[in-house]
Amino acid sequence: MVDEFIRLHTPSGFRLSGVATAHGWHALAPYRWDAETGTLHRIEALPGGVTHLQITQPDEILVRADRTLTSADAREAERRLRWSLRIDEDLSEFHALCASDPALWEAVRPSGGRLLRCPTLWEDTVKTILTTNTTWAQTTAMAGRLCGVLGAPKPEDRTLRSFPAPDVVAANEAALIAHVRLGYRNASVLSLARSIAGGNIDLESLRASPLSTPDLRRELLRLPGVGPYASATLLMILERYDELAIDTALRAHVRRKYRDGAQITEREIRALYEPWGRWKYLGYWFDR
Repeated sequence: MVDEFIRLHTPSGFRLSGVATAHGWHALAPYRWDAETGTLHRIEALPGGVTHLQITQPDEILVRADRTLTSADAREAERRLRWSLRIDEDLSEFHALCASDPALWEAVRPSGGRLLRCPTLWEDTVKTILTTNTTWAQTTAMAGRLCGVLGAPKPEDRTLRSFPAPDVVAANEAALIAHVRLGYRNASVLSLARSIAGGNIDLESLRASPLSTPDLRRELLRLPGVGPYASATLLMILERYDELAIDTALRAHVRRKYRDGAQITEREIRALYEPWGRWKYLGYWFDR
């Protein structure tokens, strides 16, 4: 057994508060961000059981678990968190592009350009589907119900639940429809879950895919419920920033900042961020 604290070494200038809040995922269960204490909470189903992880940064990243962890649990928790917080991602080229614009660098500096993601591409894909054709309030509610109904609970406190595994979602169609209530997204999430659980899709293998970005995009577009906007978001999750996730927020930003409210075509939007090259997504994200 190991101590309940895990320490994560991070690059110089890494700020948990910036990374946690640069992307809206921190508001979606089983994440929770406590701004007052600077703590990122995460309910995680580790091999040894469901665990409440509390992540802070008094100096380096400190992870407190609410139970004593086995060595295997500690290693797995560290692996998942290093991925989720993008601790090992090299963004130096993007930083160099931002250096000539002091205002832009001020927007980038708190997070270093790192956008919080989930430990699995399964969870990121489902949450991306939950953002389509809806409001953010409805997205947070759907994520909360998904964890609250189908997530694995802590035996000591069944209000603390992890993100449900694909096989659990696949086996609970009735509960998904009646209690989780994802609307038309039920069909996509259920289809994705069944494809993963049945071995027809190896979604996690895409995290280390050698495919070019256009080919990887085509693979993502084959997933249930994933269209152009969702595929661009998932490419960002996979550290491919070549594509823009063109939605109403992006259009509104460009009209407001660059066109004095006038309409703008998708082609014109893409041309505006073309100078960012393979960093287009982050160029837009922090331009806001």
